[in-house]
Amino acid sequence: MKAFVTACIFFCMTTFVAAAEQTPTVYDRAVLTEDVIWRGSILVKGFVVVANQATLRIEPGTVVRFAATADRHLPNLVVQGRLHASGTAELPVVITADGVTPTRGSWGGIVFLATEKRNLLEHCRIEYATTGIDAWSSSLFLKDVAISQTQTALLAHDGVVQTVGGSVSNSETGVEIHNSEFDSRDMAVFACVRGCVLNNSSVVLAAPKISNSQQAGLEADDCRFRITGGEFSGNTSGALIRGGEGQITSTLFQLNRQTALNLIGSRVKIMRSLFTGNSQDALRTEDGQILLLNNTFGSNGGYHLYNAGAESVAAWQNWWGSSDQEQIGQKIHDSVRDKNSGTVHVFPWLSEKPQLMP
Repeated sequence: MKAFVTACIFFCMTTFVAAAEQTPTVYDRAVLTEDVIWRGSILVKGFVVVANQATLRIEPGTVVRFAATADRHLPNLVVQGRLHASGTAELPVVITADGVTPTRGSWGGIVFLATEKRNLLEHCRIEYATTGIDAWSSSLFLKDVAISQTQTALLAHDGVVQTVGGSVSNSETGVEIHNSEFDSRDMAVFACVRGCVLNNSSVVLAAPKISNSQQAGLEADDCRFRITGGEFSGNTSGALIRGGEGQITSTLFQLNRQTALNLIGSRVKIMRSLFTGNSQDALRTEDGQILLLNNTFGSNGGYHLYNAGAESVAAWQNWWGSSDQEQIGQKIHDSVRDKNSGTVHVFPWLSEKPQLMP
């Protein structure tokens, strides 16, 4: 049995290497007007456009490379019809730049233009693009897609984007969503300058792991959102939310270098979340309407809760790292310290840490 498994792994690796090294099929400024299947090794020069009546299918183990042209226009794949790129865990589809030492922005990326057909990318690796996936008024489903070394990994305008698993990493901006529906589950965003930038969108983030962003892990403006089971760790600032409304549940904010969660003019309910080990304030709020319930705060360098606005904050039934009133008060900034700040209602507080924590 062991020999059989070893043989299967060797066969998969050999097949993948063979696809990468074989003589490629070349497309030079091509428009696909009929259904096409890509397999093996593909080289794109200039562009490939999938017309609105056509479907491009990319088989497991296929390696697609994009080569720069003499006129210096970045090559790309433009989808007006349908794209199905279906790799497997053992044989992913690799979409990358041509050349020995590619860098960010070596090719344009995959552009979806007003295609509401079910575009699917599964077990794909996208590398070294200006914008890995650039969706305009389109519908996409991504499963276990890894995008790295890009200027912007995933960008959507007026679209519907669903992701399951996968990762975004080592990019200037990880995810950027405008006026869209974005539903992401179990996605990791790490080592980007900015993790996720969300604007005027409907957003569901289930079990996101957003870490090690040079700036904010998440920035959201005027969104309706739900974040559940998330982790914001090691970012300069964890999350900055301006306006909008939503809910944050069972989420961990830890080891962020500045404010872990900053809310400005937002309506947010935060429940069963943990704020610990952040270098500065754990939660900072400025006006809006905030409800905190059954959360835990501890070992933060600044205040556990800083109310910078004139509105009151409802923060009953939380664990503040102590049941001593004086110690709790030392870690909360409100009207007691600054008459221009609103009151933080903390009593009654929990006498011990809640059991259900991230």
